[in-house]
Amino acid sequence: MIVVTPDQMKFLEAEADRNGNSYEILMEKAGKKLSEKISELNCKKVIFLCGNGNNAGDCFVAARYLEKLDINCIVSLLCGEPKTDISLLNYQKLKKTDIIKNTDETIKVLKNIDNCLIVDGVFGTGFHGELPEEIRSVFSLCIDKKVLAVDVPSGGNCNTGAVSDGTLKAYETITFGFEKFGMTQYPLKSFCGNVTVAGIDIPESYTKDFEYVIKKINMEAVKKVIPPKTPDSHKGNYGRLLTVCGSESMPGACIMAVASALKSGVGIVQAAVPRALMPVIAARYPEVMLYPLETDSDGFITSSNTDKISALSQNTSAVLIGCGLGVTNETEKLVKQLICNLRTKIILDADGINCIAGSISIIKQSLSDIIVTPHPAEMGRLCMKTTAQVQADRLGNALGLAQKYENLTVVLKGAGTLIAKADRVFVNQTGNAGMAKGGSGDVLAGITASLAAQGINPAYAAMAAVFIHGYAGDKAAEKLSMQSMTAVDIIKNLPVVFKEITE
Repeated sequence: MIVVTPDQMKFLEAEADRNGNSYEILMEKAGKKLSEKISELNCKKVIFLCGNGNNAGDCFVAARYLEKLDINCIVSLLCGEPKTDISLLNYQKLKKTDIIKNTDETIKVLKNIDNCLIVDGVFGTGFHGELPEEIRSVFSLCIDKKVLAVDVPSGGNCNTGAVSDGTLKAYETITFGFEKFGMTQYPLKSFCGNVTVAGIDIPESYTKDFEYVIKKINMEAVKKVIPPKTPDSHKGNYGRLLTVCGSESMPGACIMAVASALKSGVGIVQAAVPRALMPVIAARYPEVMLYPLETDSDGFITSSNTDKISALSQNTSAVLIGCGLGVTNETEKLVKQLICNLRTKIILDADGINCIAGSISIIKQSLSDIIVTPHPAEMGRLCMKTTAQVQADRLGNALGLAQKYENLTVVLKGAGTLIAKADRVFVNQTGNAGMAKGGSGDVLAGITASLAAQGINPAYAAMAAVFIHGYAGDKAAEKLSMQSMTAVDIIKNLPVVFKEITE
């Protein structure tokens, strides 16, 4: 399912207009769909809160249709009369002028009525910044009422997912044509309620001219990329993964990455680890081939292992670097040397990312496809930005980094995880707050590396891995609660998810 930015939606509307589906027709279709949604909600009294743009026009059209159904409507002009031609035209078509109220009259109505539907059509998808005080004052009277948002809750930023103070939480949002990107990101996502995408006859084919396309991940998309298990296959058909992870003080990160990789279908897992970790891993996962690495006195892998790791990688289809690796002068040197030396897919997670913070341009020296899986703080280190700056424009930051490096796939983790390449972005909607615990990222890294090792294109491997990781987390939360689930519980639910995918 495609989602769009506000600028992309403007382009689509312009294309529709150019091809005979005029702006006036689009508004008529949107308003009719809005009236149908209101009718479904079975409310006897409807108060339209309108601005002076095209969102208001959608409301005027809807009110006109609802007049014919004898539904009691009030149309409130909170920003004065419409300023766009097509909105003004539909305003003038309203037959019952006594239903039109100004702000003061609306406030009196809101203070004296409880059982009604509030239709929020004040600001649309182009809004950014803060709501005016007079709008916030009106909205404050609607907090306990049922709210239907038109296209997006007023005060929501459809580019970033930010919301203004005073934004109303909608019971439901009806958005036209395509869902808007900001509605997939928090905090705006939590203000939208149930989202209905109402078609207004804008063909998806118009998106072929986009610089990049954004798609929400679903089960069907994941099923298409997971390679089937054929009866005559052997372990070599499903890839060989090498992990360069772990330290004596952080063995668990390596163990969880290895475990999740094994559960995600890769044929062979090799783990290059500090010698002290070998007995622990061997006892838990005898399937893994183990290779001891030299460490410093604190148990961190040294750069003297570069040649050994490079040699091991020659027969592998992907290398995972970073989980529990630690950040020292030696691990930084090791990671940079591996990036330059390896000739297979590289997945950089956690300390693998931290080891190149401040020198990400080294990626240009690599001949390999690289997947990075940063959380917002790690993304900030890569981009020389604060975590807050990353979160303020997740799409811009993820896409900007991917467009800068041709061989890079960026997985920006967090609620609404983004997977970005130069010409495409995937948005994930699985997962829950119970996954916000130590080790969850190591599990995702293992799944991603396993799928990449099986020959899946890096962007699609990351897309599928993020969905699977979140879905397994949802299964864990259902069984154990978000409070009690752990990263290991995500791994335990991977078989359930893969069974559903491959059935």
